Formats: sequence, C-alpha cells, structure tokens
Amino acid sequence: MASTFFLKLVSFLCIPFMTIYLSKNVDAPPYVIGIIVGGSQLGSLTAGFFSGVLADRVGKRRVLLIGLFGSALVFLLFWTVATWFRGAALFPLAFGLLNACYGVMSAFFWPVTQVLMADSLPKERRPAVFRHRYVVTNFAVGVGPPAGAFLGVASARAAFVISGCSYLVFALAFWWLTRGTGFGASDRVAERRSFTGAIKVLGSDRVFRGLTVSMILFTLAYCQIDSNLSAIVNGSFSDGVRFFSVLLTVNAVAVIALQPPATMIAKRIGPRRTLLLGNAVFTVVCLLFSLVEFSKTGLVVLVVLVSAAEVLVVPTVSVVVDELAPPTMRATYFGAATLRNLGLGAGPAAGGLVLASFDRGLLFVFMGLCGAAAWAVVHFTLRENSDADTGPSPEPV
Repeated sequence: MASTFFLKLVSFLCIPFMTIYLSKNVDAPPYVIGIIVGGSQLGSLTAGFFSGVLADRVGKRRVLLIGLFGSALVFLLFWTVATWFRGAALFPLAFGLLNACYGVMSAFFWPVTQVLMADSLPKERRPAVFRHRYVVTNFAVGVGPPAGAFLGVASARAAFVISGCSYLVFALAFWWLTRGTGFGASDRVAERRSFTGAIKVLGSDRVFRGLTVSMILFTLAYCQIDSNLSAIVNGSFSDGVRFFSVLLTVNAVAVIALQPPATMIAKRIGPRRTLLLGNAVFTVVCLLFSLVEFSKTGLVVLVVLVSAAEVLVVPTVSVVVDELAPPTMRATYFGAATLRNLGLGAGPAAGGLVLASFDRGLLFVFMGLCGAAAWAVVHFTLRENSDADTGPSPEPV
C-alpha cells in the first residue's frame, strides 16, 4: 500500500501535465497531441494481458522488477529527449514512443500489485483493501500535481528526473529486500497454462467481457478530465496550470471524502446496481454541464460530481474481477482487465478531434454519450453477477 502511494505520487509530478507540456513544445493540433498522450494507455493495453500471464507463470516478483526498472529508465529517457531533442522533427515521435513504453512498464507493475494484495488476504477482506487502495492512490494523485505545480516542476523537465530517480531507488530497494525469498513465486498450475489457453478461458467468461467493454466506454469519457480538459483550462484561464492542479486535488479529495458513503451504497445494492448508478451519475452530470456556463466554479462542481461516479465504478470493477478470477489465474484476469486502457488510450485523441471540429461544450456531450453506452452494456451483461459482495460497511481511512 505504501509503495502504491509513493510511486503514484512521483508519477503524477509530470504525467497529468503531459498535454500542457506538449502543447507548449509541439506545433500540432489537439488530436495529434491526444494521440501522443494516449500512447501510454495503448502501451499498457498491449502489455497488460501478457504481463498478467507471465506473472502467473514465472512469478510476480520478476514481473514487478521489470516494471520498476523499466519505468525508471523511461522517465530518465523522457528527460534526455526533452533536453537534447526538443524542437527537432522527431521530437513528437520520440515522445510518443517513450509514452507507449511507460504504459508497457506500468502494465508490468500496477495490475500485479493488486494481485499481491488479493493473495495476501482472505476473500472477505479483499473488497475493503481494493477500496482503501483506491483511496491511497487518489491521495497520491491529490498531492502529486499541486506539488509539481507549486515547486515549479510541472510541465518542466525536472519532473522526469525526480520520477525516474524515485522509481530507480524503489526498484533497487525492492530487489534487495526480496532477494532469496519466495515472495511472489509462480503457481505450478499456471506454469503449465499457455497464452492461448489463458485467452480461451477469458474469452468464455461473458461477465468479464461485458465488464471490460463497459470500462472501455467509461474510461474513454473519463480520461477527458485528465487530458483534454487540461488544455481547455490552460487556454481559458491565465493561471491554467495551477488551477488544473487544483482540480486534480479536488478530484482526489472528493474521492476520499465520498468513499464511505459509496462503500455503504455498494454493500447495500450489490455490484451490478453500483456500476449502473455510477455510470448514470456520470452521464447526467456530463450532459448537464454541456448546458451551463464554463467557469472555475462550474469546473469544481463538475469534478466533484464526476468523482462521485468514479468512486462508485472503479473500485467495484476490481472487486468483480477478483470475484470472477480463478485462484491460479488472478494475475491473468487483472492483467487482461487493463484492456480498459483502450478507452484511456483512444480518449485523448477522440476528445481532441471533438475539440478541433466542434465547440468545447460538445466534448461533454461526447462524454455523456459514452457513459450512457457503458450503462447499457452493464445492464445487459452483468445480470448474473448481481449477488457478489462489493465490500464491508464504511471504515475510516
């Protein structure tokens, strides 16, 4: 849990400001910048399934080390490209490739941490851990961007160095502390399962397929908050960078504050209705926001209400994936669940295309329509899983 907080914090010194950095240093339309920013999610999408199967086959420790050392290298290469190749013709391409590599390395790390938490606890305690992990993650997200903005490293090269060195130090510490132990050892049954066999198991799971499609649609819309909204805010207000960091902090604080009531609701109505409620809230909020005046106050209200939808949807998905996964395929399922990153990868480009072609108000209509489609998928595919437990009563965090 501590590693989740630390690594997410140092990542968010620079990752949320990628769109702003590129808009200042690359002469390209919004959808091209969106493609570059979305490269990390597409990289994660490509590697997620394979990292999960590998973790089940060769051991979670090895896969974690690949992700940690690889992420450190990518951040340091970001700094190298930003220092020596800025303004060059190949700068956007190099940045896009490195962003995709960061996504690949993230897929070798973040899904496996969820599996380790699940493996170390009895089934009845896992929903609470997934929700608490989500709170910790958002606390890091709340601290990282304003720290980067007010220390002057947001949208600057120094953030890449800080993140890269932090990952490197943590990777070395993790390697030293776990060497010679059985930490994250592979499962003998999983060692005999091929990639093709894992695909067949996942493909036959109707609920998992529906859950994945719904999350692709939800993240396609939700990622606009972290990507294209930053460009809109930066262009609309003189203190756009700092105000956007404040919005990210508002999002994190709202997620933390809304966690207890969201847990209580999820416990009472079950996972299917929780997902339906979250997608419905997201849809209504986005469609209504397209009709109101664009202002700082309105943006804060938008972020708070979207956070309410987020806290209902995202932790519940982790709980359902854990419920669906056989014990020997838990890493495979969590790795395959990164297919939701297709939405995160395509979202910045799709939103950028909307902004380039239409008024900014239609971006929120686009988000609302995606939320409505996600609601429909959940409604028609997750009926048989309505009695799964989504967590304990609210606990202080």
